[in-house]
Amino acid sequence: MRDLAFLGNPLSDWLLAGGAALGITLVFYLIRRVLLVRLERLSARTETAADDFVVALLRGTRLTVVVYLALAAALSLLELPRSADLVLRRLAIVALALQALTWGNAAVTFWIAQWAERNPQDSDRTTVRAFGYGAKAIVAVIVLLFALHNLGVNITTVVASLGVGGIAIALAVQNILGDLFGALSIVLDKPFVVGDLIAVDQFEGTIEHIGLKTTRVRSIDGEQVIFSNADLLRSRVRNLARRETRRYLLRTVVAVETSAAQLARVPEAFAAAVARDKHLTLQRSHLVASTPFGHEFETAFVVESADFDLAIAARQAVLLQALAALEADGIRLAAAPAALTRSSS
Repeated sequence: MRDLAFLGNPLSDWLLAGGAALGITLVFYLIRRVLLVRLERLSARTETAADDFVVALLRGTRLTVVVYLALAAALSLLELPRSADLVLRRLAIVALALQALTWGNAAVTFWIAQWAERNPQDSDRTTVRAFGYGAKAIVAVIVLLFALHNLGVNITTVVASLGVGGIAIALAVQNILGDLFGALSIVLDKPFVVGDLIAVDQFEGTIEHIGLKTTRVRSIDGEQVIFSNADLLRSRVRNLARRETRRYLLRTVVAVETSAAQLARVPEAFAAAVARDKHLTLQRSHLVASTPFGHEFETAFVVESADFDLAIAARQAVLLQALAALEADGIRLAAAPAALTRSSS
């Protein structure tokens, strides 16, 4: 057996290298298993994501890659021909690149899942999946360039080609890219989420879907309005779902022959009507104009609630109580069309 040799190394050295590779693999396997068990127990008792992330990386470690790297390390103890040694080195770089790609994909999957779990209202499946694919593609490109560089390939030309090609593609699909970045901005910045009531220009409706290119809104009239993400972000969007209060401005015109003493009681009537409801806060009630058609008053108050039904009922109650008080004082509304009591919010 001492006379047996392969590639210039005796069989005993090959057996020794094989034993070393097997030992390294077994040690790694035992360490990985012990760490996984302990970290899984620890992560079950804590709410932090760091230990869960380490567990995900350990689970993503390929045993086949470890076996090959252990074998390559053991073979480095032997005196191999230059060509064989070069092949081993290149295969080791490929194995490391595959492992780095696996870890990168595991990291992307883990953190996207964490974000989706903490933001269930914002995590549209299609959008989250698409961003996951995009992040994994970036990881793959970085790992590929790293591997090519270590394999002796001049990546400067490759990067330059990718840059020129990327610019050409970006110019060709700039509208699509604008919508994609718009979707990213919506998901991260959260100006609105699915279920929010928004107003854009003359449209008002509820967000139904936030996609990669478009956002779909169900209008209050029942039809579906589709906005491109880029156009939507360039518009002035009012998120009505995040309104905390409602403000109403009432304009009332009383008859021109109303006396000064009666005019002084008009703001008092509206103030008393507002004070009766605990959800209302009076801002002002004043005489703002006197014309040949009548005397105009403005009353502003805030409803301390975003509930539309409660707000509209409170506005009605204020109008009815104030008009009843004016009628009791003998104060009449102006007969001209401008005399109609108007309100805005």
